[in-house]
Amino acid sequence: MAKVESKCSIYVVFSGKKVKIPVNPEEIQIQYPTDHQTYEIVGMGQIVVPKKPALKTVSWEGLFPGDRNASYVNSGAGNPQSYVRRFEKALKEKQTCRLIISRSSLYDTNMKCIVSNFETTDKGGEPDDIYYSVELQEFKSYSPKVVTVITNTAASTASAQAETARPMETPVMRVGASVVANGRYYYDSYGGRPYGTANSLSTTVTRIVSGNPYPIHIGHYGWVQESQLQITG
Repeated sequence: MAKVESKCSIYVVFSGKKVKIPVNPEEIQIQYPTDHQTYEIVGMGQIVVPKKPALKTVSWEGLFPGDRNASYVNSGAGNPQSYVRRFEKALKEKQTCRLIISRSSLYDTNMKCIVSNFETTDKGGEPDDIYYSVELQEFKSYSPKVVTVITNTAASTASAQAETARPMETPVMRVGASVVANGRYYYDSYGGRPYGTANSLSTTVTRIVSGNPYPIHIGHYGWVQESQLQITG
């Protein structure tokens, strides 16, 4: 029987190597969660504060077939063990991958991601096949950006002389600044729970949101006020 190619193709790019999923799953679930916060206000009841969308997740259950010539298997399929090794390596080495879902006449999915969960199942009577489930979570770069300004030699020399002539400037609160934190840090910039307590905690500023009660986010901990921080670098 001749193979019938599906109009939907699923690829995962591992360390620059584009791998096509050999058998399309029956369904693919894409979740678009939110990070909205709900509060109880005296005299008003419950309110919701909209926040930015949380990280997307894509998941499905599928099959790595032992028979690569079956009519339902996409062309160019590898052996089951090769796919298992790639997903296991992505988990162990914390690789950043890319998921590409190409749909005919519909929108495509192209998402930078990590493998957040991967499970395999061996079924009796099907010794050459490996059934699996996988979940991929959207990945967003969180490193602070560094801008380099290139000037001519004369200007650089004059700038250096000016630096030595004037007193040291007071450190400015900024993203990437090294700080020591004390006091409570909160789940969000509005002071929402849960919270923890910092005691001379050395960390860095990762985000600043002006106008909120707790506008500065530190490390992977939470949100604080500027008065709780001492800049060290």
